[in-house]
Amino acid sequence: MSGKSKLHYLIQLVDDDSIEVRNEIIKELNNYGTSLEEEISVFSDILTEQKLNLIQPVLYSNRRKILKKKWKSWFKLDEENDKLEKALTLISCFHYGFLDMYEFPNWIDELSEEFLLKRRYGDELDLAHYLFQEKEIKGAKENYYNPFHSNPLYAIKQKKGLPITLSLIYILVGGRLGFEIKGCNLPGHFLAKFQSDEDIILVDCFNGGKFFYEDDLENNLPDSKIDMSNIIKEDPSAFTIMRRVLNNLIGAYSFINDSENHKFFSDLLKETPR
Repeated sequence: MSGKSKLHYLIQLVDDDSIEVRNEIIKELNNYGTSLEEEISVFSDILTEQKLNLIQPVLYSNRRKILKKKWKSWFKLDEENDKLEKALTLISCFHYGFLDMYEFPNWIDELSEEFLLKRRYGDELDLAHYLFQEKEIKGAKENYYNPFHSNPLYAIKQKKGLPITLSLIYILVGGRLGFEIKGCNLPGHFLAKFQSDEDIILVDCFNGGKFFYEDDLENNLPDSKIDMSNIIKEDPSAFTIMRRVLNNLIGAYSFINDSENHKFFSDLLKETPR
């Protein structure tokens, strides 16, 4: 039996009524290693949702191996936005598969190009309105601890994500347009920011792209022991930002009792520079 014929046969039997047969099939599929995802892609006509759910643990095991191997690939990139984009692409591929490493960057390209068609002379606030009002990419206010809410590709496709996820989409699309949008690493609620003349304008991507000034934030938190001014003025590095993304993933996998992925992302966090 040829490799292709054998794989077709294995996929057909993966949801067999017998648990013994299913277990043997999973063992066989494990032998394909990290090439399995690409090899089964040609059998989309027989890959029912039930079959895919049974194969998924094998796929995720392989994706962990690939992500671990590729994780450090962004550490030595020169530009901060390039580091962020590469790291976020890897996170996206972990959830969606590594068959298309360009899907997330292509979405960033598409959003920036569409914005230019609509707002040729638009500024950073126009971009926030476009992404979070017109495109309706919203804050995930339900099922907050879904790990996919840390995935920017999911946020673009499903129109919802965590504050940091939406801010990073804004930062990267803005970068394509020549905007100098940075992160603002506030505890508990990540914001984006940009300089406008003498003022720093803060953008709350989670809440529809609402914007405000530094004084507005300090006035709303008069008793805070946190030095808001220093946090607002500091530009967090790509490493700082991605460590926060990883911590969100660790928390999400802990919340849903996924011990394997909790440990995996905890290990990635240890490998990521401060």
